[in-house]
Amino acid sequence: MPFTGPIEDRIAIRELFDSYTDASCRMDRADWLACWTDDASWWTHYFDVSGKAAIAATYDGLMGNVETTSFLGQIGSCEIAGDTATCRSYAQERLVFKDGAGGHRLVGRYEDVLRKQGGQWLFAARVYKVMIEEMG
Repeated sequence: MPFTGPIEDRIAIRELFDSYTDASCRMDRADWLACWTDDASWWTHYFDVSGKAAIAATYDGLMGNVETTSFLGQIGSCEIAGDTATCRSYAQERLVFKDGAGGHRLVGRYEDVLRKQGGQWLFAARVYKVMIEEMG
């Protein structure tokens, strides 16, 4: 499993993933959106969107009926080349819907492209592939 690049960048990237996880668990839309570049793209088996405005609208649609969520992530690899990085990570998510409407459990893999802007690492592209999905 490759982890390459300057240690300072690797730590900053780890902090980006941790910030994303923290914002997800707190359902903090502003902090979650702060993890993306303005021209980012996000693909899952449910949608394919580009641009921070479209990502924000997708977030609103997904989270509108969610009472609480849990999101845990782990980086599997990260290769840094200048101001770009390619990372693979794994996530376990659990969503509990409002008014007793059940829940959704996901385990999946992200294939990410990150870009360093103004000294900060951000997600430029996230591709999510489901490994396990349970409704109920």
